[in-house]
Amino acid sequence: MAEALLDRVYGPIGAVCERAWEAVRGLLPRAVRGPADVIARGYDRKSLYAVSALCVMYGFVAVVFSDLFIFQWDMPLWPVPWSRIDFLLPAIWWFMSVLLCWRIVPERDLSRAFVGFVGGLLIESWGTVTVLWHYYTAERPPIWILPAWPVAALAIDRIAFFLDRALPALGGGSLRLLWWLSLPPFVAWMTAFVAPTGHDWATQLAFLGMLVVLALPKDHREDLCIFWGGAMLGWFLEYWGTSRHCWTYYTKEVPPMQAVFAHGFASVAFARGAWGLKIVGARLTAGNRVSNA
Repeated sequence: MAEALLDRVYGPIGAVCERAWEAVRGLLPRAVRGPADVIARGYDRKSLYAVSALCVMYGFVAVVFSDLFIFQWDMPLWPVPWSRIDFLLPAIWWFMSVLLCWRIVPERDLSRAFVGFVGGLLIESWGTVTVLWHYYTAERPPIWILPAWPVAALAIDRIAFFLDRALPALGGGSLRLLWWLSLPPFVAWMTAFVAPTGHDWATQLAFLGMLVVLALPKDHREDLCIFWGGAMLGWFLEYWGTSRHCWTYYTKEVPPMQAVFAHGFASVAFARGAWGLKIVGARLTAGNRVSNA
């Protein structure tokens, strides 16, 4: 019943989108039609469901936390003061949303989003409680920032997919070398960055968590794509947040590069968490089958 209702709602929308894509495709040069088709095939009916879910989430955050996001408006509504409007944040969220809605695999994406939300809560709690960074609202942590973590986690997952397709084939030895030149040095670099709070148990647990991520079984190529893809998106997120003083690090940098690459390492940690959830789920399912036999 529910699926039939969704088909009735989204069927016409999907048909309109398909016709619009065919019209746009006809205007594209032949050289780019192939890559464009690959991207277009990643959007399907599940993408429309995701758009609806994102609109609900964004609307909820905008309404519930409107006092934080609707600042004193001293500009005229017309003519629109384009030079004074900050387009970077909407551009970042549009980019992440477009990526999130592409090539959706529900089981994989839901587990990655869940781990991203929980992981984001732990990271924000650690950073704000130890005052490694603070938000302009002085919350520890602010609830309204948490939905950004699962959205970013899924966006980085898509970026990693493109990086994996773009990077040349490399042997296992080369991948291991690149991995050792990327992730362990970051852990050492990040450890030095958070050293002023090294006496705090939260920072000690964070350090232990980074070591666990390094020690767990790994796919070196996947780790590299996630790490560098996360750093790419992380630069834009951190630049916007620190340059607009939404959050500020104790170093006052705009932004500190350790924080930029921390997005990549956190995404690798989220991938490990999703992998762990999959194993636990498989074992619980197997155990239920045995008990029911």
